[in-house]
Amino acid sequence: MEEYQGAKLTIRYCEQPPPGSGAEAWMPPSLQEALDSIQAGKHARWLAGFAARRKQLANTGRLRSPDYWNTEGDLPNGKNFYAIKVGKIRAYGWYSNRHGGVFYISHFAFKKGQKLAQKDTHRVIQNWRKIEE
Repeated sequence: MEEYQGAKLTIRYCEQPPPGSGAEAWMPPSLQEALDSIQAGKHARWLAGFAARRKQLANTGRLRSPDYWNTEGDLPNGKNFYAIKVGKIRAYGWYSNRHGGVFYISHFAFKKGQKLAQKDTHRVIQNWRKIEE
């Protein structure tokens, strides 16, 4: 799950598996935590929904429907970061300036309400700084 290649974009994850961990079965810790917030019987459905949205984003470079995608907040460079939406779980990320044709997923979060949590903004910006600066 470290990277997903599409026709227009490569999707990369800021959370990386530890060396020698068998990356095929590895899941980002934030995704596991977010999935723990929903019923276990809905995990496969959520994963399938996310895989479909990831594929569409990677192949077309965008997700248009507000049911699937939100502009969430501002990055230090004045650009935006986004949320890929599947149910109440969000994958927060941005289009990279430093690495052309790459969309980075900072982390996953279970969203309890409508408003963006400040901790999610801080986490995205922290990951953005590590990769883009």
